Amino acid sequence: MSEEPLAEDEVDRKLQELEIWGQVGDKLATEIEFNSYKEAVFFANTVFSVAEKQFHHPKVTVEYGSVIIDVTTHEAEGLTEKDFEFAKEVEENLGEMDWS
Repeated sequence: MSEEPLAEDEVDRKLQELEIWGQVGDKLATEIEFNSYKEAVFFANTVFSVAEKQFHHPKVTVEYGSVIIDVTTHEAEGLTEKDFEFAKEVEENLGEMDWS
């Protein structure tokens, strides 16, 4: 998987393919809300598993009822295919949650 930074138009196109992520500077970011701290921690553990599997480690903040994630490829100084693959897999792990 390429670790070259993506062009701005490619980033915009790939963002359209994601449900819950947005761009904040040179990072992909999301905040996912849960009904309890326990649910948030369980989901954060899933995020950590994805990170280890992909060897791509985001910043993850767990608060009561929410998980905040941001990810970027520091070496590339911008967003790469690797960041979007991580974001996609995190979304897949959320299953069939109602995004509304």
